[in-house]
Amino acid sequence: MTIPASLNGFYANPVAVNTNKKWIIAVVGRDILLADDASMVNNPFIDSDAAGQLSTFCQRKITLGQWLARDCEVWNLMPEAVVTEGFKLVVLRGLLAVAGEEVFSLACRAVQLLDWQDTHRFCGSCGEPNQTVDKEHAMSCHGCNINNYPRISPCVIVLVTRGDQCLLARNASWPTNQFSALAGFLEAGESAEQALHREVFEEVCVEIDNIRYVGSQSWPYPGQLMLGFIADAVTDKITVDGIEIAEANWFRYDQLPGTIAPPGIMAGRLIQQYVQQATLAYG
Repeated sequence: MTIPASLNGFYANPVAVNTNKKWIIAVVGRDILLADDASMVNNPFIDSDAAGQLSTFCQRKITLGQWLARDCEVWNLMPEAVVTEGFKLVVLRGLLAVAGEEVFSLACRAVQLLDWQDTHRFCGSCGEPNQTVDKEHAMSCHGCNINNYPRISPCVIVLVTRGDQCLLARNASWPTNQFSALAGFLEAGESAEQALHREVFEEVCVEIDNIRYVGSQSWPYPGQLMLGFIADAVTDKITVDGIEIAEANWFRYDQLPGTIAPPGIMAGRLIQQYVQQATLAYG
C-alpha cells in the first residue's frame, strides 16, 4: 500500500495489510523496549525479524497501522522481557528527545491503545465484558450493541505574549526553575477559544485576545490531544490561583527561565516560535 507523503510515513489503519515484515513497538508498562543497536534518530522500533525472542513475553498485540511501508504492531510485554539480551528500556518521554516528534507520536498511539483496552474491558451501560472488534479499534458490548472507541481528551495550551515578553508559569508540583505555557482541558460544551479564555483567567487572572492556532500534538498522559495557541495579553497583572499554579511571571524572549520545554513538545514549540518572531522584531 502507498502511504501519502502528507502522513509522514504513517497510516492509522486498524487492519493489517500483511506486509512481509513488520515494525514492532514493544511496550513494558508505559515504557518502550528498543533494540540496543536501534537507530534512535530515524526509526528506533524493532524489526519483526529481531522480535522473535520477545514473543514469549507478549501478552497482547494490536495493529497500529502502517509505518514506513510496513505493518506496525504494539506488543504488550510482561515485565520479565526487560532482561532480554540485546534490548534496552527507554522511558516513553525519552523518545522525544532522541528520536523526534514523529516517532514519539507513534509510540504514544501504542501506549494509548493499550491503556484504552485496559480501561474499557467492561460495558459502562450493563457491566458485561467488552469484546475487541476486528475491523476497527473498538471495544464492543454485544448485549447492548454499543461500541466504545479510543478516548481522546482535547486540551488547550497557550503562550500568552506581551510585546517582547511572554507569560510562563510553574506548576505547583514542578521544580523551582521549571516553567511552561498555560494549559488545561476543555469542558463539555466549550470551544477551544472559550477554554483558553477561561483557563488563563482562572490560573493567572490575565485576559487575552488575538488567539492564533499553531498546531496539535498527541500526548499520552493519559490520552490528550494538545491544541497549541499563541495569544496576546489584554491585561498584564498576574494573580496565580495558588493551587495548580505556584508562580507565573513575564519573561523577556531572550531572558527565559533555566528549564523550559524542548521544541519537540507543544509548549516548547510555542515558545520557540515566539522567540524566533520576537528576535526578528526586537533583536
